[in-house]
Amino acid sequence: MINLYNYKGFCAVHNDTSYEFKTVYHHCFLNNIPFIKVKNNQPCPNDYIPTGSVEWCILSLNKSITPNYYPNWLSNHLYRKVWKSDKWILNKKLFVKPADKHKRFNGFCTHGTYSKKKKPPYWYSDIVHFSNEWRYYITKGKIICAHWYYGDEINTPDAPKLNIYIPNTFSGTLDFGTINNNTLALVEAHEPIGCGWYGRRDDCTYLQWIIDGWIYMKQIK
Repeated sequence: MINLYNYKGFCAVHNDTSYEFKTVYHHCFLNNIPFIKVKNNQPCPNDYIPTGSVEWCILSLNKSITPNYYPNWLSNHLYRKVWKSDKWILNKKLFVKPADKHKRFNGFCTHGTYSKKKKPPYWYSDIVHFSNEWRYYITKGKIICAHWYYGDEINTPDAPKLNIYIPNTFSGTLDFGTINNNTLALVEAHEPIGCGWYGRRDDCTYLQWIIDGWIYMKQIK
C-alpha cells in the first residue's frame, strides 16, 4: 500500500492518455484511492498529488524550477564535455537543451549551422552514442528501482548496479547509459515530476515515488 500522508489522492488533466496516467489511474481505481481530473490550464488542488507533464506539474507547483540535468556531484560520470552557454555554436555538431526552462524545446543534435537555432541559454554536450539506457528512480538519495528504456529491444537488459555517490538531498531520476567499452555514463538527471515510468511491475513503487517526489519539490526553496 502507498502512503499518501496528508493528501487525498491523485490528480491529472482531462486529456492525458499516457501510460503513466493509466498506471496511476488503474492503481487508484483498484485500491479506492480518489482520482480527479482538471482542465489543462487549471493547477492541481493543493490536497492532491499531480501526475502529468512537467509543464503542468510546474504550473501546479506555482514556482519556477531551473533544470539541472548535469549536477556537479555527477561530473565524474559524464565521460564527455558538458557546459552552459548563451552562444549558438557553429562549425561543430553538439547536443543542445534549454538551460533555463524545462521543455522550452526538445534536446537535439545541431548541424554546426544556424539550422533549428533556438533562443539561449543552452546546455551543450559533446555527442556520444549510448548503446543502452536505464532510468534509476531516486528518493532521498536512495535508488528504489531501475528499468531499461532504450537500446537492445530484444533483450532489454537489467539495469547495472549504480555504485555512485547520491546525496540524500536528491530525489528524482538518473538516466545512465553504456558508451565506449560498456562504460556507464550519465545521460541526464531529472526532477521527480513528469518522468516516464518504464517499469511493468510493482506500480506501488512508482506511485510512492511520485508522492515522495512531490513533497520534495514542494520543499525546494
